[in-house]
Amino acid sequence: MSITDIKTMLSTLIEYEDSFITHTIPDLIELIYDKLSRTFQITTLIDGNSSPYYNIDSACDALYIILNPTKEGL
Repeated sequence: MSITDIKTMLSTLIEYEDSFITHTIPDLIELIYDKLSRTFQITTLIDGNSSPYYNIDSACDALYIILNPTKEGL
C-alpha cells in the first residue's frame, strides 16, 4: 500500500469521525480513529499492542512500515 493510499484512508476516518469505523487486516493490524482523543489507534494483532498516533503523518509512517516491511537479510 502506498503512502498516498494510506493518507487517503486516514483522511476518510477523520471525515467520518461520527461513525465507528475499524480497518482490519486479518492477523496483522486493526486501525480506528478516536474522535474524543483525536488519535489514530493502531493495534498489532500478533501481540495485541496498541499505539496512539496524534496526526496523519505519524500514523501514516507507522502503517507504511507495518504494511511494507523491509526484506533485510536477503
